[in-house]
Amino acid sequence: MSSAADPGVRWIPVALGAIDVRGSSFFLPEAEILVVPVGADAPLCLVGAGASLWRRLVEGTPVVPSAVDPDAAALLHEFRAAGLAVLAATHPAGVADLRPPALSSPMHELVYALVARIAADRGIPCVFVKGPALHRQGLRDREHSGDVDVWCEPSRCDELATALEQYGWTREPDPWWGTSVHHSITLAPGGWGCEIDVHRRIPGLTLPDDEAFAIVARDADQMLYAGVPVPVPAVAVHAVLAAVTLVRPEIGGGARTPQASDAARAVLTRAPGAGARARELGAVPVLREELRTLLPDDDLTDGGVPRDWAWRAQPDRAHAYWHALRTEPLAVRFRLLLRLIWPPDEVALASARRAGEPSACATRARLRRIRRGAREWLRRSSTG
Repeated sequence: MSSAADPGVRWIPVALGAIDVRGSSFFLPEAEILVVPVGADAPLCLVGAGASLWRRLVEGTPVVPSAVDPDAAALLHEFRAAGLAVLAATHPAGVADLRPPALSSPMHELVYALVARIAADRGIPCVFVKGPALHRQGLRDREHSGDVDVWCEPSRCDELATALEQYGWTREPDPWWGTSVHHSITLAPGGWGCEIDVHRRIPGLTLPDDEAFAIVARDADQMLYAGVPVPVPAVAVHAVLAAVTLVRPEIGGGARTPQASDAARAVLTRAPGAGARARELGAVPVLREELRTLLPDDDLTDGGVPRDWAWRAQPDRAHAYWHALRTEPLAVRFRLLLRLIWPPDEVALASARRAGEPSACATRARLRRIRRGAREWLRRSSTG
């Protein structure tokens, strides 16, 4: 263990993400630095003498234990206790650059930094999809998004979600967890105010999940959010993923609208090479009509069946679940059917909340869920 007498030992500022927020309209005038301490589950805002000292550390001003006054020494020890500084020669979370916000929402930016740092610390490959990166890459006009979407190596999706739960997020119950239908874990925010979706795949691609992720991760670019390198898809790849998401069917939403098709075509048009990347990712079956106007001389008869498409296009949740169930192996269908009809407590209660029928009784929530499903099924059968 290093001691104050070791050569090269100094006070090093550390954080999982840090932003210079001086002058930001989101904070009081005295706010200077928004920072996520190492080992903490919530950000802190530094002001006054604390902000000035931490900024000195970031700027590289040598601060050795034997050369600080009592007030600074007290602050440094408070920093260490809070996870904002360490006495060492180096540190993997050391901060050497402090910049103004890159996004319109500094808190949103800190979430990107935190998730990227947590994934990197655990060696979990990931790529952040959709969101503000699309705007920064010139693929859409809207800058802000309400949540953070991270696509990680499919086999480690659960590991990343579990790690994020330790920082204040809560996993939303899902009856499809553990099946091939399940494509992402939704993490509801606590004090952070920003939902996170941890994806194992992007619905609509015909490639196997691990192959699609490997292609996207292989060519990923990086953006700096709150001082942390955040991997994002290359521009043409990101355009394809965004277009697939724009035309993705929603349960009960009907056929693809001209507006959705136009939006997908527009984002593809902004990215040279998007047609070739659509082929590589197995997105041609989903985007055939949108690509036809961009690549009129190309053969767009690529085959394959897009994942998660047919069941999402169903008119109601009951029919969607029935079609999704049929995509599962025979050996698990009966067990899964029972789970869908009579789900665990947390799933039943979450279903009631989404339906606008909140209940504190799981049994009552299950019975109401069955009634809703039966009504949907009978209504569709009588009109079909």
